[in-house]
Amino acid sequence: MSRPVGKNRGILFWKNLSLVLLITSIPIAFIGILLYIIGTARIEAEMNKAHQNQLSQSIQQWNDYMTNLEHSVVRLAFDRSLDESLQQMDFVKDFPKTNELMKSFSLMTESNSLINSVNLYLRGSDKLIGDELGFQTIRSDDELELLNSLLDKERTIYWNYSLKKINEPDSKYKAIIIKLPGGQLYGSFGAFIIYLDQNKLDTMVQKLVSGEGVSFLFNENGDYLTGTGSGSGSVSKASAPQLQSLKDALKEKIKNESNAESMFKYEWDHTAYSVSYGKIAKLGSKWTVVSATPLSQVTAPVTDLSMLILWISVTALTIGLLLSWFVSNTMYAPIVRLKHLFDAPKNGKIEEKDEITYIENQWRQHLEERKALSIKIKQSVPVLRESFLLQFLQGNLYNHSEREILEKLRQLDWDVEHQRFVVMAAQLHGLSELGGKCTDRDEQLITFAASNILAELCSVELSKVHVIHFQDLSVGALFALDEDYSNERIKAFLNKLAHDYIAAVNNVLRLKVTIVTGKISGSILETPHVLDQTRKALRFRDLHSSNQLLDMNHIRVETAHDKHFPADLEREIVHAVSMGLEEEAVRLIREFMKELQSNNSTEFMVHQGMMKLLGSLHDTILRADVNLYTLYEGAHLYEQLMQLSEAEQIVEWFQYKLIRPFIKTLSVAYDNQIRELMDKLLTQIQQELLLDLSLDRYAEQLQMSASKLSKVFRQINGINFIDYVIRLRVEKCKELLVQTDMKINDIAEMLHYQPSHLIRLFKKSEGITPRQYREKHQGVEPAAL
Repeated sequence: MSRPVGKNRGILFWKNLSLVLLITSIPIAFIGILLYIIGTARIEAEMNKAHQNQLSQSIQQWNDYMTNLEHSVVRLAFDRSLDESLQQMDFVKDFPKTNELMKSFSLMTESNSLINSVNLYLRGSDKLIGDELGFQTIRSDDELELLNSLLDKERTIYWNYSLKKINEPDSKYKAIIIKLPGGQLYGSFGAFIIYLDQNKLDTMVQKLVSGEGVSFLFNENGDYLTGTGSGSGSVSKASAPQLQSLKDALKEKIKNESNAESMFKYEWDHTAYSVSYGKIAKLGSKWTVVSATPLSQVTAPVTDLSMLILWISVTALTIGLLLSWFVSNTMYAPIVRLKHLFDAPKNGKIEEKDEITYIENQWRQHLEERKALSIKIKQSVPVLRESFLLQFLQGNLYNHSEREILEKLRQLDWDVEHQRFVVMAAQLHGLSELGGKCTDRDEQLITFAASNILAELCSVELSKVHVIHFQDLSVGALFALDEDYSNERIKAFLNKLAHDYIAAVNNVLRLKVTIVTGKISGSILETPHVLDQTRKALRFRDLHSSNQLLDMNHIRVETAHDKHFPADLEREIVHAVSMGLEEEAVRLIREFMKELQSNNSTEFMVHQGMMKLLGSLHDTILRADVNLYTLYEGAHLYEQLMQLSEAEQIVEWFQYKLIRPFIKTLSVAYDNQIRELMDKLLTQIQQELLLDLSLDRYAEQLQMSASKLSKVFRQINGINFIDYVIRLRVEKCKELLVQTDMKINDIAEMLHYQPSHLIRLFKKSEGITPRQYREKHQGVEPAAL
């Protein structure tokens, strides 16, 4: 809604209005100059003689003097520094303040020629301060009574027309009394006394008339305030008594007039006078200034010409004002509309008074906000593009057409119209070979670093590359290439990029890389499917090669032949798990993994074999009447296995995530009595280690079959009876080698082994022979074994 133009006008409006007024005043100035040139001489001569103008100027001058005097009086009356503290003031000791007061009095006297002197009287102090005599003490009781009587008047400011000065007994001055404090009728503690200069007063009044005229001043009581006198040109035929009679007659006539100013013709003594008077009300008193001049001295000005100039000026000025107002509003209306386009400040006020400055500042602010917004949008475009491409490549935008996808990418500064597309996927391997335990957070950081390396390599030659961080030690890349790129050129580029990427990852991250290049496509809608197939093709890598570069077009041909499946090892693993033998099961799983990796098997074939093994173990666990959901907390075992690509990771997953929770469940099933029997049996075996130990003898002792004892032993202890005895005897052999000088033959005989058999068992367990073990731990040359 439009707002009234007249509201909230600023500096510009008034500048324009002034400019228009100046332009429209040019005709008036031209007319005035023309009239001045034509009638200057006569107008100037006649106007100099015009009595009324002369009187008005004189009265105004007189009024200015009185106004100045009135202002001085009012300032004294209401000066806050002139309070009752003056009564306590020691004018001698506090001389600086006394001197300051005297300077103020002198300044007042000098600033107004009507003032003769200024005095300050304080009740009870008998002191009087003035600009003439300075600081003096009142010694006369009459003078003191006179001064105190001035304070008893029921007026704060009043005139005294016959006040004598201290130390001047015969003097009579016209004086103004200002009681302190100002505005208080009673309880005054002092007063200012301002004496007027009678000579100055007479001179000013006499200047109101020239020639044979007469001028005088009287108050509201009819008392003359000026002495007898006439104009400077007074002649002898007008004697002093005659002038006094004229004054008395004029005073009686004017005294009853109610007008403040007036001019009239008065006949006296056969002479016609032009009488003018003006009444001045100042400081609580009304004075009347009268001037009477013979008509013979007054020459009439050219009235018609003056009136003509007046009317022409008024008419031209009126027209100029109307035109200025109309033009200014017309010029200002567009600026008002433009100003209202901007939002008003929060406080509803415009700080700039100049509308152009305000509009300029607002426009600059809008430009800065637009620039900041443009920078933010430009900075956010890559993030938005990354998010959009990730959603698209994951297949979440399948309902969009190719035109919509291309248009959206163009809006995100990725114009890929009329281009060919190819994808590449890379999988990192060998993380377990670096040593240490890697968490999911570590894998994400490594994948992030790998994606940055790929993006850095791609940015050297291509501008339209999107690298995907899958957070599972795998990355992907989408390349948009010009349509004039041939298939051979694209393959050559991908091969070079793949080799550079493999070298960078090997050197920086110390990991192995498998890279699969996808099919070349001319439609961007095919890229999500191609990327998915390319990622799946990573599982066709050769597990015996460190770094590999695979082509999506040849993977199926190279892996399309049958592989041997180790079914016997599968059955042994299932049996070991069902018996609760964790270590045995893990050992067999490692052998199972090696069998699957033999004969140039791919990761895909290994995963298929491990999936089949998981299915067999899954069936075994179900037959043991175990709740899988409770045991594995609702985890999806097959999905977890599919996320693993390293052989060692798969083995550890089988051990810690699948087998160990199941065996713990089996162990809990045995009662406390069986556990106590096993604990006693272990203690007995350790005590009888040097005897000829037999599983049958212990089974007979415990009144159970040897097969049952073997099964229970493995389920409770996680190792079979023979392996447990061998472990204890190898430890005993190590102890004897270090602490004694016994020969190996004697140790073997003590442990009920043949020497060769003991040496074979020891080397299998420790990786070195008994002789090497003794040399390593004793540091001396032992006796010949």
